[in-house]
Amino acid sequence: MTADEAPSRKLPKLSEMHLPVGGHRMRPALEDVLLFLQREFAIDTAQGWRAVLDEHLCNWRDLQLKSAVRDNPEAAAEVLRLLGYQVRSPTVVAPRSDPDRNKLYWP
Repeated sequence: MTADEAPSRKLPKLSEMHLPVGGHRMRPALEDVLLFLQREFAIDTAQGWRAVLDEHLCNWRDLQLKSAVRDNPEAAAEVLRLLGYQVRSPTVVAPRSDPDRNKLYWP
């Protein structure tokens, strides 16, 4: 192997890296990035920005939670039972979707 063929031993820059955060279902939203920028770099914000950001984050996270429950309803039912909810399994259980299409476990 020549020097031209040898793999680079240089560490990548942060901007060149992909950090797998939360998998497909629980990835950060744009609002998470904006919140990070405001907290860490004190970017300028408009009046009322935080209320708008919080509303959008709540909506996004609720949507992701609902999607995760659809991907694994038994895990959701188990937690609800532990919290004291009465959850009955359906009498006719729908066939599970193809595991390769279950986005909860995608990277």
